[in-house]
Amino acid sequence: MFLVVIAMGLAALAGCGSTSTHTAYVTLPNSNAVAAYRIDNRSAKFTAIVGSPYPAGSSPSSVVVHPSKRFVYVSNESENDISLFTIDSTLGSLKEVLPRTATGLTPVFLVMDSGGNFLFAANQVSASISVYSIDSKKGALTAVAGSPFPTFPNPVALAIAPSGKFLYVLDPNLAAVFAFTIKSGVLQAVAGPPIQVGNGPLAITVDPAETFVYVANSIDSTVSVLSINSSTGALTLLGSFPTGTTPSSVTVLGPYLYVANLGSSNISAFSVAPTTGVLTQITSSPFAAGTAPLFEVLDPNHLFLYTGSQSSKLITAMSINTTTGALTTTTESPSTGVSPSSMSVSK
Repeated sequence: MFLVVIAMGLAALAGCGSTSTHTAYVTLPNSNAVAAYRIDNRSAKFTAIVGSPYPAGSSPSSVVVHPSKRFVYVSNESENDISLFTIDSTLGSLKEVLPRTATGLTPVFLVMDSGGNFLFAANQVSASISVYSIDSKKGALTAVAGSPFPTFPNPVALAIAPSGKFLYVLDPNLAAVFAFTIKSGVLQAVAGPPIQVGNGPLAITVDPAETFVYVANSIDSTVSVLSINSSTGALTLLGSFPTGTTPSSVTVLGPYLYVANLGSSNISAFSVAPTTGVLTQITSSPFAAGTAPLFEVLDPNHLFLYTGSQSSKLITAMSINTTTGALTTTTESPSTGVSPSSMSVSK
């Protein structure tokens, strides 16, 4: 009878994970670890997963959850490699699979295509993009032919089109975006010069409709809007719009754009004109968002926006009014102990 009760409890926990909660993983570079949380879909209540935080490599900088919810990948900036973790399907806990996969020098950012077929790593010091195919059964990474692919010095962020056809690379040295086509993981530069944006670009994203690319420019305190040629992937700058101080992250949800402002500790929220890409701040924007938010991540149900605070060393959950786009701070703000650098959620 006791064993039956345990089995029922585990089944309930597994069901809870699939229907009423989701998991999130946060890189903690100052402690060389990855924190793991289970988050309630309705309240955004964070619960640390048993064993968290889990040891990673040196200075983990970026984390991505595989769409199968079976694997987590973490770039280790100071030791030039990627950690693969398997996810316990019941608990959400992590177990690293060794050895780690080598990258170029200083892998600062990871991105994955929506199908979970390829992983891309921006190597800041070696000025290249490493591309790996992903084994769907074991999660193992294998470099594709020609990887790493050269780019200009100091790539800091990547964004992939939802279709998986195009990759965009952000270069703050040149204040520009470089465009690549993707075919079986192989990168080919799009013809023409890179597209200039504002000064100090730090973050980039592509909207789900694959119409626009958005870039947060930290020195100018602006966000640039670029249109995408759906056939070639080429970009055209449509304009730049003022944000708060030192924008550091940018996220799209339907007709709304959210920009986290590291310097002014708030989030600028905009409505996006569907044809022209013109941004208009919504009522009450900007919204207070803890202190020094470095990144922002949408929950899988698009009800909450999570931000990572550098100075307060915590994650802040903000509820989203899906009708107006307005944000409201919740009471959920779990401490990470040290400054978090990135976050990824299961979907």
